[in-house]
Amino acid sequence: MQVLKHRTSRFINEGLLATEFALAVEELLEIYIDGAPYAVTMRLPGDDIHLVAGFCFTEGIIDSWDDFLSIEHSRGAGDEGRVSVRLKRRKNGGDSSRKNGGIVFSKTSSALCGRSAADQVYMNLRRAERFTQIPLSTLFDMKVAFEARQTIFQLTGSTHSASIFDRESSMVAFSEDVGRHNAFDKAIGSLLQAGCMEHVFLAIVSSRLSFEMIQKAGVLGLEIICALSAPTSMAVRMAEDLNITLIGFLRDRSFTIYTHPHRILET
Repeated sequence: MQVLKHRTSRFINEGLLATEFALAVEELLEIYIDGAPYAVTMRLPGDDIHLVAGFCFTEGIIDSWDDFLSIEHSRGAGDEGRVSVRLKRRKNGGDSSRKNGGIVFSKTSSALCGRSAADQVYMNLRRAERFTQIPLSTLFDMKVAFEARQTIFQLTGSTHSASIFDRESSMVAFSEDVGRHNAFDKAIGSLLQAGCMEHVFLAIVSSRLSFEMIQKAGVLGLEIICALSAPTSMAVRMAEDLNITLIGFLRDRSFTIYTHPHRILET
């Protein structure tokens, strides 16, 4: 279940009315890797496997779907909110467990200070090597297609969305979640399972762009990332360094380009 009804009182036209409103379901998910707890997040249920797969990819735990020995919901009593991952190998021979019992998704860029700290965050990411251009009209068409898929947001007003497009301007992945990181990871996880990561080009997300979102875009290999909201200072700096075109405040006929504007054609 992703949506439930809740009785509310709504003030309209100077009157208080009893009504019902749809709420997006938010539930806890535990991620276990090779038998050990790794992460905990609050998510919109329904696409947990893609969420965990995308998370493992953007965290650098795996390189492809083939790195999973298994990825599935735990089957024990009371384990409905847990996904267990078994790896064929640990990337770079590292340890996939965490001694502190988990991580928190809702990080902010204020936790990092200074250029040296920023370098540590994305020093292993490669700069976007391609330079693909798209017309303004195509970008606006992508936004229309993106917003048409936001069915849970249209009901509740409380979810984030992420979509990924290929170089033919086709939407190849879409997801919604109560968390912006989760929505992006779900979309990435679906591409990972489909084995079409090499075709990705552009993403549109409903949220603000923090450095974590640009980091995910860098791991994915995107050339352009767009948001309906604004970026943070570290997001802009990271996008500049990674040769990613960053667009904010994407509206029906306007937007703001913060980095590498030459990918956008005015015709």
